[in-house]
Amino acid sequence: MQPIQFDKRINYSIDNIERSIVADNPISKKYTDEQKKKLYQKKLKMIDNYPELKKIIDIKYIYHYPIEGIENWGRIGIAPPEIVISDDRIKDMCRYQLWTNFISRTTKKREWRFTRCPGIETASACPYFTPPAKKVRELFDKSDIFILMQTKLFADYGGVQWEFKTITRFREDVQKVLGKKAVLQTFGAGPCQICYPQGCLENGKCRNKALQVPSLEAMGIPVGQLCRDMALLTGDKKWELKWIKHWGLPTMTLKKWKVNFGLAVKLNGAKKSLITFS
Repeated sequence: MQPIQFDKRINYSIDNIERSIVADNPISKKYTDEQKKKLYQKKLKMIDNYPELKKIIDIKYIYHYPIEGIENWGRIGIAPPEIVISDDRIKDMCRYQLWTNFISRTTKKREWRFTRCPGIETASACPYFTPPAKKVRELFDKSDIFILMQTKLFADYGGVQWEFKTITRFREDVQKVLGKKAVLQTFGAGPCQICYPQGCLENGKCRNKALQVPSLEAMGIPVGQLCRDMALLTGDKKWELKWIKHWGLPTMTLKKWKVNFGLAVKLNGAKKSLITFS
């Protein structure tokens, strides 16, 4: 197990709470950095057998999508599903109070309130309607690769449709290459907006579970650790996150942010070549 690095200046920052959960999770204790790197190299060799899949796991490929805002995506890569952590305590962090900006159900106008995330226990792809960490772990155990997509820094708040349009299009492309059953789960950031402009049915109800995009955090995944692992595996430090402090206040830093979307993908048994991209 690698030593966990904490920011000693702030005892219980969001970053330190997430790192503490990570340090206490069995997956974190199971793999050293060197073991993670070996698994990563094994996965890279695995996708060599799927050249069309390898072609689309490329940020240059994503940029050809006719989606307004597509240029906001920054990087895409793979991680071994074995090292991806899911922990129910990450879901509990959605209960923390913060200044949040959302559409009021009464006034139908955008308002700032100091409260927990309005999606929790309401939106159907938010805690606690999402499966427990044990079930998410079983999902990753069935997967061969985990594809992660990360945006550049941007400042749009709420209702960012290019994110969900991109993951929908990318999921369809992966399925064209590998087959319909290859994508075991899609992950997003914030409440699922796959039905936009229709609102979520809420309270666990969903129009199409197969297309649902719960956030990584709603599935118990510590995104900070996931991005640190991506930086470790790829050598690209841009994957790492900097936590925003004083969210919603005049003293807020950073003024921009980035988000992550992902797919758990099964390769075994999938056809190696279904289509050819020009």
